[in-house]
Amino acid sequence: MPHRGNPDPDPPAAAGIEQIYADIRSRLGSGTSGEVAPSTAAPGIAVVPLRTPTLPPATHTGCYLVGDRALVAIDPASPWPDEQERLVAALPAGARVALIALTHHHGDHVGAAMALAARTGAPIAAHPATAARLAGRVEVTRALADGEVIATDGVRLRALHTPGHAPGHLVFQAEDSGAVIAGDLVAGLGTILIDPGPGEGHMATYLASLERLLALGVGALLPAHGPVIADGPAKLREYLAHRRMREERVAAALTDAPQPSAALVAVAYADTPPALAPIAERSLLAHLIKLAEDGRARAVGDRWQRV
Repeated sequence: MPHRGNPDPDPPAAAGIEQIYADIRSRLGSGTSGEVAPSTAAPGIAVVPLRTPTLPPATHTGCYLVGDRALVAIDPASPWPDEQERLVAALPAGARVALIALTHHHGDHVGAAMALAARTGAPIAAHPATAARLAGRVEVTRALADGEVIATDGVRLRALHTPGHAPGHLVFQAEDSGAVIAGDLVAGLGTILIDPGPGEGHMATYLASLERLLALGVGALLPAHGPVIADGPAKLREYLAHRRMREERVAAALTDAPQPSAALVAVAYADTPPALAPIAERSLLAHLIKLAEDGRARAVGDRWQRV
C-alpha cells in the first residue's frame, strides 16, 4: 500500500542506521502497509501503532499516550501525513497533548514530532544527546535528565537514561505499575540493532543499560516495535543471554591470523538470513569493538584477530 503523504519514504539523503533500515527494506520489501488499532498498553497508557520506515520485521512504531486529559505523547513516529492524522484522531475526546517526549533520535521515532508540536503547541522533550543529534531537524525545547519525573494527570513517569542503542536513549517508567515505555531498548519482534557508527550505538554501554533496568526492577516492557512484553525481567535476561552468546561466537570465529569481516560474519552469524547481512555486519563490528575493549580482539587495518 503506497503512502499517500510521502512518495519517497527512503530519500537518498538517509544516512547511518536509517540507511541500513532502507537497505533491508529494499531487500525484504517495505512491509509498511496495513493499520493496527490503538489499544491500552498499561494503566493510564495507550499505544497508537503508526506505520513508519523502520526495520523489518517491524512495520510500525508505537506512539504512547500517557495520562488522562493532559497527555504526554512519547515517540510520535511517522513522517507520513496520513499516519499523523491517525494519531490526532486517536487522541481521547477532550484531551490535549501537553508534552512530546522522545526516546531517541532515529527517524522512525521522531517523524511526526515537529508536525504534532505545530498542531498542538506542545514542547518537545528529550535527552541533551538526542537534542544534539536532532539539531536542524527537530527543535527540542526541554532537556530530560536521568531520573527526572514527568507528572501527568494520571501517571507519573520517570525518565531513565539507557544509552547503547543511541547515546541519548531514554526509557520512561510508570511509577505506579512499573511498566516501562522502552523505545528501542528491547523489541517485541526480533532484537535491537547496535550500530557502532559515529554517535550511534555501543555494545558494552547497551548491555550495561539492560543490566541497570533489570536491577532497578520493572513490570511490563512497552516496546516501540511489536507487542507488549508482559514479563519484563525475563525479556531483559533473554536479551543479555543472547548478546553474550553472540559475543562468544564472534570471539570463537577469531584466529591468530587477521581476517576480514566477511569471513567472521560467515562463521559468527551463520544462522542469520542473507537478506539481513547489513545488520549482521554492523552487529559483528559492535561485538568486535567490545572484544577489543575487553582485550580479547585486535584490529589490524580492516581485519581482526584474537588476542
